[in-house]
Amino acid sequence: MAKILTPSNVKEIDLNVIKNKKIAVIGYGNQGRSQALNMRDNGLQVIIGNKEDEYKKQAEQDGFSVYPIKEAVKNADIIFFLIPDELQPVVYQEEISGNLKSGSTFVFASGFNFFYGYVKPQDVNVLMIAPRMIGWGIRDKYLKKEGFPVLISVEKDFTGNADEILKALTFAIGALGKDGCAIYSSAREETLIDLLSEHTWAGAILYMFRAYYEVATEFGASPEAVILELYGSGELAEIAESMKDIGLFKQLRTHSHTSQYGQLLYGPEFITDETKKLIKKMAIEILNGKFAREWMNEQKTGMVVYNKLHELAAEHPMEKEEEKLYKILGRLASSQS
Repeated sequence: MAKILTPSNVKEIDLNVIKNKKIAVIGYGNQGRSQALNMRDNGLQVIIGNKEDEYKKQAEQDGFSVYPIKEAVKNADIIFFLIPDELQPVVYQEEISGNLKSGSTFVFASGFNFFYGYVKPQDVNVLMIAPRMIGWGIRDKYLKKEGFPVLISVEKDFTGNADEILKALTFAIGALGKDGCAIYSSAREETLIDLLSEHTWAGAILYMFRAYYEVATEFGASPEAVILELYGSGELAEIAESMKDIGLFKQLRTHSHTSQYGQLLYGPEFITDETKKLIKKMAIEILNGKFAREWMNEQKTGMVVYNKLHELAAEHPMEKEEEKLYKILGRLASSQS
């Protein structure tokens, strides 16, 4: 069983190990902003490393000293690397690599670049603190004195006390508040389960909904009723909340008997031996680096496939019906990223 830190055993954690350390948060997006604010509120010295953009302006408005990334790294004892995975190798090579102080601590928020070897800091502690929570939620939970789940690991212990630093930083970003927990993991494990979620159920549910929409409307259901049934009503979010609170199958008891019977009877029909073979194939392609190579190459070739996939998804009739319905309901119909 994995080692787990919870609020009941945080007494073991000593913030003094990082109290006099200067922490540089590289990137002031959703994760960077929330983690920086939480650490500052916990009495730590936090500076921001960011390029000239709107995020820099936000950091300055929030009262942080903001430096070019090179300068922030030179001045820091602990570096949180919180920019998107696909940008990290170039930024690390051009801005960070030659500026890390020997004996400092380098923190990843996901395992991707360390596991695949795209970013390999030398002569420093290497930690992973990977929240299972979107950025704004980290700040929201902290302000409510609540915690959140996070995967943590020591990937390289250069100074001999990397685990103490890891626990202190995990506490400092707010993970170990009420109902929070930190599970000891690894860059390999985090990369596997994170990408495997994205490649299997997370993508499958989107296209399963599409297939449901096509069949239901073919048999006379209105697009509006179908979209509300699938996700527009918010019931899906309530089910996910129940899964979080009481468990995957235990939450079935909150449904009608008819619903429970239908889910238990027909759900297994979708999970064939071929489905499991496909999931295993995806896991292997994650671990052997095939997906990572394809994705990193996509950055170099102008994101052509990425953009085309979005274009194809947007062409489906369901998208147009969703937009019309959401306008009637006064919701944001679409978002750009």
